Amino acid sequence: MKKLLLIFTILSLCGKLSIAQNYYYSLEGPQQVVVPPTTGTVINNVNELIAGLKSDANLYLKAGNYQLSNTLYLDNLSNVTVTGQDGAVITGNLVTLLQFRYSANSITFKNIGFNSTSNYTSVDNGVGIVYFDGSAEDILFENCDFTCPKVVSNGLKFSAYPSSRSKNITIRKCTFLDIGRMAIETQNHNSDDIPRITDVKVTECNFERLGLQSPYGMAISLSGSGKNADISNNNISDAKDIGIENAGWNNITIANNTFSSQTTYGYGPIICENEIADGGDQYIRNVVVTGNKGTVSGTGNHLVGMNNCDGLIYKNNSFNADALFFGDVQNSTITDNVHYSDGGIGLYVDENSSYNTFENNTFVTTGNYADTVTFFPGSTENQMINNILTKEGQGGTLYNDLDGGNVR
Repeated sequence: MKKLLLIFTILSLCGKLSIAQNYYYSLEGPQQVVVPPTTGTVINNVNELIAGLKSDANLYLKAGNYQLSNTLYLDNLSNVTVTGQDGAVITGNLVTLLQFRYSANSITFKNIGFNSTSNYTSVDNGVGIVYFDGSAEDILFENCDFTCPKVVSNGLKFSAYPSSRSKNITIRKCTFLDIGRMAIETQNHNSDDIPRITDVKVTECNFERLGLQSPYGMAISLSGSGKNADISNNNISDAKDIGIENAGWNNITIANNTFSSQTTYGYGPIICENEIADGGDQYIRNVVVTGNKGTVSGTGNHLVGMNNCDGLIYKNNSFNADALFFGDVQNSTITDNVHYSDGGIGLYVDENSSYNTFENNTFVTTGNYADTVTFFPGSTENQMINNILTKEGQGGTLYNDLDGGNVR
């Protein structure tokens, strides 16, 4: 009798400990212990996911594939958190898996995989496998994975319409691997100067093999008017077109990103320009490009291009690529950079780029018949101070001032 009481006591104690620690025992695959959030709904299958994605939801997805048969349209959602156990993947043979429409507020995804298995390539209309189509505020993606190798779709896209406004978008420690089009795109293609998307952070993310089904293969594209962005500490490899594109944003920092290429097709590591078609300001302002580095080579264009900037700060960057190009850049400082060029020109200054200071930089051309520095007509009143110019190949010219109005 004493033995039976002892066994009963031990079993009761074990049960109390299990309840106290809130353990949940998975019955799928090898038995493992899963610890859900203290408050929230444990999701086991795709039907529960579809039913659970609504406002004021806190979901915990167990490991497994949650395969959607149709795009899940999510209208006017707010206060949604979705956290995944390792191996939780939302997938489907779809161009778009999740589409947030009208407004989305306080939406968080953590540790979730997004995988499109679609092979649709008929129309390059640039949606996303996760698509915010309208206003979006306080959006977070953290430790998430995106892949869509065979479809003309972005990994993650935010679109702005005349009446929509989006802000506070953070993408942190995510991986974008084998993407059919762009990895991340914000799009405000309205022909005015209204910054409908603001306050975007993309940090500590990995991007590899982008644009597998589209010529517009980019890691990050900020397109149309916007303001306040931090693009920093990301690793980018093998974009089809551009690594980081700033096409119209003010108050943006592009810092400490690393670029590389393993294929034979090169890409532009960083391109800044203004896309405003009608009205608005001619220049983008408060652009800081600092601490970026990498080697990009190949048969395509692989220059670093700064265009339509006023007051640009370009410093402490180290690239082995094609030309460092400046077009219509004003009142800017270019300091303490090292640029090796495998193209025909190392530093290429063109199109009314004036009143800029180039100081303490190293410019090296490695090819034959290359010009290390060239100022073209219309680029005037620029100063070259204490720079190192080196021409390693045969022929070519070390310094060309075709405008005649620059100071060296």
